[in-house]
Amino acid sequence: MYRQGRYTRKPGPIRSTKRFLKRRYEWWKKLKLWQKIAVIVGPILALLLAIAIGTYVYYYNDIGNKERLLNRNNTGVILLDKNGKAFYTTPGSRVGDRDIVPLGGIADVTEHALLASEDKDFYKHGGFSVAGYARAAVTGVGGGSTLTQQLAKNTLLNNEHSYLRKFQELTLAMAIEQRYSKDEILDMYLNSVFFGENSFGIEAAAHTYFGKKPSQLTLAESAMLVGVLPAPSAYSPISGDPTLAKERQTTVLSRMVKNGYITEEQKTAALKETLHYKKQTSAINNSAPHFTEMVLNELYKKYGEEKVTRSGFQVKTTLDLKLQDAANKSVDDNIAYIQSQGGSNASLVAIDPKNGGIRALVGSYDYNDAKFGKVNMATTARQPGSSFKPIYYSEALAEGVVTPVTVFNDAKITDLGDFSPQNADRSYHGKVTVRQALDWSLNIPSVRVMEKLGINESIQAAKDLGITTLDESKNYGLPLALGAAEVPLVEMTSAYSAFANAGEQHAYNSVQSIKDKFDRTIFTASDESHRAISEQGSYLISNILSDNATRSRVFGSSLNVQGTDYQTKTVAVKTGTTDDNRDAWTIGYTPEMAVGVWVGNNDNAPMYNGGSGMAGPIWREMMQIVIGTKNPSFVQPSGITKATVCTEVGTLTDVFLSNHVPTECKKTTVTKKKTEQPKKTEMCAVAGKEDLTASDPNCVEEMCTYQGLEDLAANDPNCVDPSVTDSDNDGVMNDVDQCSDTAAGASVDAVGCSADQTPAVQP
Repeated sequence: MYRQGRYTRKPGPIRSTKRFLKRRYEWWKKLKLWQKIAVIVGPILALLLAIAIGTYVYYYNDIGNKERLLNRNNTGVILLDKNGKAFYTTPGSRVGDRDIVPLGGIADVTEHALLASEDKDFYKHGGFSVAGYARAAVTGVGGGSTLTQQLAKNTLLNNEHSYLRKFQELTLAMAIEQRYSKDEILDMYLNSVFFGENSFGIEAAAHTYFGKKPSQLTLAESAMLVGVLPAPSAYSPISGDPTLAKERQTTVLSRMVKNGYITEEQKTAALKETLHYKKQTSAINNSAPHFTEMVLNELYKKYGEEKVTRSGFQVKTTLDLKLQDAANKSVDDNIAYIQSQGGSNASLVAIDPKNGGIRALVGSYDYNDAKFGKVNMATTARQPGSSFKPIYYSEALAEGVVTPVTVFNDAKITDLGDFSPQNADRSYHGKVTVRQALDWSLNIPSVRVMEKLGINESIQAAKDLGITTLDESKNYGLPLALGAAEVPLVEMTSAYSAFANAGEQHAYNSVQSIKDKFDRTIFTASDESHRAISEQGSYLISNILSDNATRSRVFGSSLNVQGTDYQTKTVAVKTGTTDDNRDAWTIGYTPEMAVGVWVGNNDNAPMYNGGSGMAGPIWREMMQIVIGTKNPSFVQPSGITKATVCTEVGTLTDVFLSNHVPTECKKTTVTKKKTEQPKKTEMCAVAGKEDLTASDPNCVEEMCTYQGLEDLAANDPNCVDPSVTDSDNDGVMNDVDQCSDTAAGASVDAVGCSADQTPAVQP
């Protein structure tokens, strides 16, 4: 007890703590230096010893069996479709899938190049090199790992950069050195290391790069192969940077000179040697090669190529193999006609609007075509033509800048300087509504819509819909309204998918989840979305694009889709054609799927036909499979009103933003002059001869059909659209009628067949 007085007081907390510590650690002062070191270092050494023992025990069985050692990490990558069906496995990743070459079957120059470049003291150390670590610490170059350590890392561990992983690598290297001879270790290394280009081991590398056996490799070839090892993706002379590959070859040869394996003269001769690389054949042999490439490149970018190929990834993708087969068939079925019309290639993308998943992707008609087959036209930017119009029309409708019945004068433009666009049919149609202008794909009213909305606002609308290729710094001007900027098909289809999903957009994606070789989930795709356009705006654009009746004035029934039940479905669709028919597009959607098709030539050569005639048949065939017997409709949201209003061109009933319903008409004097109707921009095909026009005397009414060709007129009175006729007078139009021999006035069903009949035409 402390007395409380003038000269005494209770010690504070700080003073008490100091006294406690002084008494507590008095023993530390009594220790000798070596004892203090032991106290500090002892626990650390104990921990390291525990880690070493644990690591050795864990990998004991793998170290003791050569096949298990070589196969533990060489598990490759497996790609699965959305239903879990495998469609790609890394070729040659496992020992059983490739030849193992004994050390005697490998050229000496290859061994020497490896030792000089990666581990010059290999035959002197016991698994690790103190000198190597010291050199790495001083120079800051490399990690000082020996070949044995690299073997342990490649076959048993991973590329994680941590002190723990490094210590485990050291432990396993020493264990491997105790179990195998130096020659065995060198042999295992050369037969398991990844050389890039899907090549595991020297046998595969020699064959892939040079078409040779490992024993046949020259000094120059060996130095090039060894040079790629630190970073195969970057240093590969085939798919990487040839300049970097040459620099790496020079470095390897220089180290060989320094370590006495070759002379300076041999180095010079090797550098002058012209290397002849083997013509590459794709390792991808499945129904979705371009999609496979997309996924693999995404994985390589995220994890690195070697980790992907060694980690046994099980990747569940968004692909639907059944839809992929349907997409391939749609392209195959129509390519002959495309080629007859001056085209050579086609691409297709199908996207699920509910999650952005790519369900099918055809990057080119022939993936194995030597010239253009490997180019993925689904991701290559091209001018979209009129298929770009819904991008800014939708924003103008959403913001109330225009309504479906807003009237524009389709007449020659004289107030925009040198820019004076024409319609596809080279004619003018007077006053037309927004609905007519878009469904008939008229250019002049479309320019006026963008002018009214604003160019910058149109560009922003495109960006909101996921289009990344537009740049505000470029002075597009109003030609942008006609699709003057370049956009990839996958981005255009993704933009339309936002319309399909009531304005809510999921970024297009190709991977759902990833599991490692231990079946642990290491990645799950996000289900995030964003509001790309208002729900009301997406409904208005979908309502217009699905208006078969209005569109048929120009396109007939060429873009109508009949499902597997022969019924015409509600499908929104827009075509696009660029100057000289260099690009032909058709993009359409239901609430369940968006499908986009591009047709053209990779070298930008012109074709004889445009969007509805070239891309349209592929799109229609694909959509028939997608829809089947379903007929999902676009649900009208709140904020939309159906109303009958007075316009400059008459009283019209349409759908509007509830707060933007027109209330009055402009008073205009109407002359009783027949309004010119838009010319049908389709070709009249006569007995399969597409070069005959409707005006040809050999073209008779019953032989005229719409072909979707926009460069020939079909407004000849002798050439009519068969889809709008009723040839057997049973009350069912020909575009739906499947039984063409019923009696006039007979009782028939929705497809024109009586009870005792079956449809005469199959889908």
